[in-house]
Amino acid sequence: MNYILYGENETEIEKYIEKIIKEENIENKITYNYKECKIEDVLEECAYQDLFGSKKMVILNESEFLTAKSTLENKNLETYIENPNPTTTLIFKIITEKLDERKKLVKQLKTKVTVKEFKLLDESSIATYIKKYYEDLNFKIEFAAIKEIEERLKANTKIIDKELEKLYLYKINEKEITIEDVKKVTIKYNENEIFELINAVVKNDKQKIFTLYKELIENKEEPAVIITLLANQFRLMYQANILAESGMDSGKIAGKLKEHPYRVTLALRESRDIEEKKILNMLESLADIDRKIKMGLIDRIKALETFFLEL
Repeated sequence: MNYILYGENETEIEKYIEKIIKEENIENKITYNYKECKIEDVLEECAYQDLFGSKKMVILNESEFLTAKSTLENKNLETYIENPNPTTTLIFKIITEKLDERKKLVKQLKTKVTVKEFKLLDESSIATYIKKYYEDLNFKIEFAAIKEIEERLKANTKIIDKELEKLYLYKINEKEITIEDVKKVTIKYNENEIFELINAVVKNDKQKIFTLYKELIENKEEPAVIITLLANQFRLMYQANILAESGMDSGKIAGKLKEHPYRVTLALRESRDIEEKKILNMLESLADIDRKIKMGLIDRIKALETFFLEL
């Protein structure tokens, strides 16, 4: 079976991929990036059949040809989809709000592959999501602990999985989470502090940047989470500014991006003082820092300090 996996919730997409690997007994996973490869190379890998009949998964990340951003006309792809290798699971993955349903290729793929959308978690579903997250791990969690997580993250669902994983690792032996554990381990998401940090970065106010960063670290907020919050806000600034330039007002922008109007208003205000190119450069730098931290190549505390110094 082959798939199109799309949506803005990359964490859930990755979980679903792992579920496929387990359920279909896939032994090998091969990953390509659409921007960095030829589609023929991907198809050649898909068509190749192991001598022992082992199952494999081929993932094509950033499959932008499924959206309005780019176009792909490839008869070989169309031919392969009509008659795919049964030992290969091909996944087209794209982080996007929607597919371009007008495209002939998209229409054809939708008749031949399984299409699944992964939306960001909405505020009304957080408690249910947290409960199921730990039930699947055979953990117990107090109701008060669930409510405390909701309150601490203020519906910032883009970082919720990082915080739930921290709790899981902290109580991996006891397998039971209390409100005291939540208070001890998870961040207390303070949106105002993040906005202050963003404002200081935009104005390149080094003294304020390092004062705020020190406070965040002292409050046990992980650099990886701070990176995510910064990246999310810079991405919102970039997207909101592009839409504003096209003539949209803040209310319509908030609706399109599914963000709170207050966040959009602040993002637009901040974006006036910084060039779009610099925002994109910072997003690339943050992604690189996050990757290096996960690979253990740089110190997690000093990594952001260096980023701030080089602004």
